[in-house]
Parts: sequence; structure tokens; C-alpha cells
Amino acid sequence: MPMPAIDVAGFEASSAGSYEDTPVPQPAEAPAGSPGLTRVARGGAINLFGAFISAAATLGLTVVITRSFGRSAVGTFFVATSLFLIVEAVTNLGAYNGTIYFIARLRALNAERRIPAIIRATLIPVAVSSVIGAAAVIAFAHPLAGLLAGHTSDGVSSAAVASTLRVLAVALPFAALADTMLGTARGYHEMRPTVVVDRILRPSFQLLGVAAAAAAGTSALLAPLWALPYLPATITSMIWLRQIVRRHDVRLAAGPAARPTALADAAVADNRHGKPNAKGFWRFTAPRSVASVAQIVIQRLDIVLVGIIKGPVDAAIYTAATRFLVAGQLGNAAISMAAQPQLTKLFAIRDRSSANTVYQVTTAWLILLTWPLYLLAIVFGPSVLAIFGRSYHAGSTVMIILAFAMLVATGCGQVDMVLITTGRSSWSLVNGLLAMAINIGVDLALIPRLGITGAAIGWAAAIAITNLVPLVQVAVAERVHPFGPGMAAACALSVVSFGAIPLGLRILAGPTPAVSIGAIALGCAVMALGLWRLHGTLHLSAM
Repeated sequence: MPMPAIDVAGFEASSAGSYEDTPVPQPAEAPAGSPGLTRVARGGAINLFGAFISAAATLGLTVVITRSFGRSAVGTFFVATSLFLIVEAVTNLGAYNGTIYFIARLRALNAERRIPAIIRATLIPVAVSSVIGAAAVIAFAHPLAGLLAGHTSDGVSSAAVASTLRVLAVALPFAALADTMLGTARGYHEMRPTVVVDRILRPSFQLLGVAAAAAAGTSALLAPLWALPYLPATITSMIWLRQIVRRHDVRLAAGPAARPTALADAAVADNRHGKPNAKGFWRFTAPRSVASVAQIVIQRLDIVLVGIIKGPVDAAIYTAATRFLVAGQLGNAAISMAAQPQLTKLFAIRDRSSANTVYQVTTAWLILLTWPLYLLAIVFGPSVLAIFGRSYHAGSTVMIILAFAMLVATGCGQVDMVLITTGRSSWSLVNGLLAMAINIGVDLALIPRLGITGAAIGWAAAIAITNLVPLVQVAVAERVHPFGPGMAAACALSVVSFGAIPLGLRILAGPTPAVSIGAIALGCAVMALGLWRLHGTLHLSAM
């Protein structure tokens, strides 16, 4: 599943402000002025490799489905899987957010003895909630199918859609538990399980399953073969997490005792931050759970609404046009998951200067990774959509609208993550709910009149809210921001290499395939030269 774009945990601060009034000594492993960029870069590089594989598999899956089945069948499948991901976000209770933050913070404060209580407070509620969610989907499969299949025109029946929903419901508990266990592993700063399981193995097996369904020529196999990889993903995640916990326990037992000081113990137990027990954990996690649901609703509900209001054909076109956006989000997730534990630790020890450095540098890296994709989507939108088939050209406007929105979003960096790790998860929750309300309101107002273009406008508005509002909040409340020399260099280099050069050559020489390939090649050369000349400003040596 797409990683809930990028989503990290933080503390629920009181209305009086953040937790700066409780001083905490700085552990020797993270002294002030040491932002840990090398560690972030190392984790980011591992995640980027996985993100590349996942993006390729996601794109390949979309190409296989769109070229092998009718657009009604394609749209119905994407609507059903989008609904699955929304329900999964609800039933996993946002627990992975809590485990990531609590484990990373407790380790930073030498309070590892409290970690087992956090893990115990996580998995059982998620298992129970996801089973209840699966039962609800199965129970309401028929009315949901009638709603989703109401506009089909090429033989996709309500019974077939209901069968698809029931199959996906069976996979729901496995998906929720895998998410939670992989998040727990990231709390230990272990990125490999997420990369291997969630970024490489699961999407690759899903691609193979969809290809097998296409080879068999039956859309009835799409959902079962797409959902099946969640079972081995969950088993692998469980085994890997147990090994990580045991290895960590052995290391603690073999090393010198690191007892938390009285001040660190008081900071851990502070009610505003969530006590390290079941009650405190869920008190902290509840706002993030709702925020996670809001995020996935923003990402996926428009597909469902397009399918219901305009039909599966439009939903298929809209989904295909937004696949590039998913690829860009995977790059965002790669850096976010690596920076998340480090930012958590730096804010925990009050090293705001180093946290600001990490924020600015990772924003520059994120721009270098994603702006080329979005700029090329703006310049070559219709040509890009040709890989899905000629009938999908209608989605080019959607691609351009969302590409401009994502240029703004990535220019803000991982601003929501920064907001949360400063201790203001309630602010993030309000932002997410506001964005979700705007997204749904704009969708309902514009989709009936503008179709998929209206859905794109709604999503773009939500993207703007979820980035610009927290950008102002972190600047005012914590005096941190993404703007710096590295960000300016990354923006200029990306715009020249993949905006000005391709667009200029297309205007001068025409939009032929040879000109397009040459423009992209020249842009890559300019980008490489710029990276070499500006490697110090961009902190590329950390890579």
C-alpha cells in the first residue's frame, strides 16, 4: 500500500505550548550542533532504492491493468482498492505513528525499559480493530457494490464488485498489522524491513499477480492476486520485528547500564507527552490516528467519489493520471522515514538548531528528487499518459494541475512531520481535518460539473492547506523553516534542467519524440553538472 504519505508521530502538546519548559540532558550520541545528516542520508538512500522499485511496480501495475482490461473494470478495481486503503487507515488506528515516536524518544532518553509496554499496547488493539473493519466491509459489501457499480458499461456486475470487496476485506487485518509492525521497526531506526517488505516485495508480487490475471484474461482474479501478498508481508514483518527487538535486548544486556536521569524520567512521564503505558500511548496516538485517516482520505477518496458520481471509466482515467503523483510521494516517504527518528531525537533533546538544519537539507534533497518528475509532467503531460493507452489522454489536465500543486508542497518540505515532532499533533489534526473538509466540499461541488478536473482541483486545494498552513505554524511557534541556500539551489537547478530547457527546446524545435528525448538528456547533463558544482551547498557529501 502506498505509504501513508508520509506520516510520522509526535507529541500531543497542551494548549499552553510545547514541551520546552522541561529541560532534558542531551545524550552523548546526539550532541547539540550534530544534526546527524549522514545517518539521515544513509537511511534515505536505502529508502530511495525501495521507493524506486515500488514506484516502478506501481506504474507497471497500472500499465498492465489499463492495457489489459476495459476502463469500467479498471475503474472499479481502483475504486475498490482505494476504499480498501481508506478502511485500512481507519482500522490500523494510526498505531504505527505512536510506536515510531515513543520508541525513538525513549531510546534517546535512555528509557528503553519502557518500550515493551508500548509494543504490547499496540498490536492487540490493531488486530481487533482490523478484524471488526473486515467484518463490516463483508457485511456491507452488497450495498457498497451497488453504489460503486452503478455506472459500469462493459459487463462489471454488482455481484462481481461485491466479491472484490469481500476478498479485499480478508486481507485487511494483515495489511493493518504489517503497517504497525513496520512502523515499530522504524522506531528502532531500522529502515530495511519497510524497504524490503513494503517497498520491494509486496508491490513486486502484486505486479506479478496482476500480470497473471491479465494473462488469464479475467478481471475476477485482479483483487485476489493483488491482496494475496499482504499475507507473506505480515508474516515477514512479524519475524523481522522479533529479531530486531531481541537483538536490541541482547545489546542492552551486554552493554553498560544506561539509566535515565531524574529529569529525563520526568520528561518521559509528562502527561502532555503521553505516559509510556497503554493509556498514555493511545491518548497520544488518537489525534494522529484521525489525522492519518484524513491524509488517506485526501489521497484516495476523490477516486471513490469520481467512481460514484461520474462512473468507473472516469475513475480509471483519473487514477492513471495521478500515478505520477504516487511516484513522487514515494520519494517523499523515503526521506521522511529516514529523517523522522532523527528529528524526533533532536526535538526531544531541545536541539532546535540541528533540527532546523535537517529540515532545510532534507527539503533540498526532496526538491532534487521530485521536482524533475513534476516539471516533466507539466511539459510532457499528454505524452506521459500515452503509456496507458490513447483513451487516457483526457487526464492530462489533471496531471498538470496536480504537478503544480506538488511543486508547492515539496517546496515546503516535510512540514507536517516537523510540526508533529515539535509536540503539536493536535495542530496537525486540525490542519488535516480542514484539508479533508475542503477536499470533499470542492469535489462534491465540482465533480458533477467538471468531472475529473474538479477532483484534481479539490485535491490541489487540500495539498495547499496541508502544507502552507503548517509552514506558517512551525515558523511562528518554533522558528524553523525549510528556506535556505540549499533549497534555493535545488529549486533553481531543477527548474532550469527540467523546466526551462525541455520547454524551450519543444517551443523552438517542435514536440517530436527526438526533441523530447534530447531535451531530457540535456536537462540531466545540466543537473549532473549543477550537483557537482553545488555539492557543498546541497550537503551531498552526507550521501
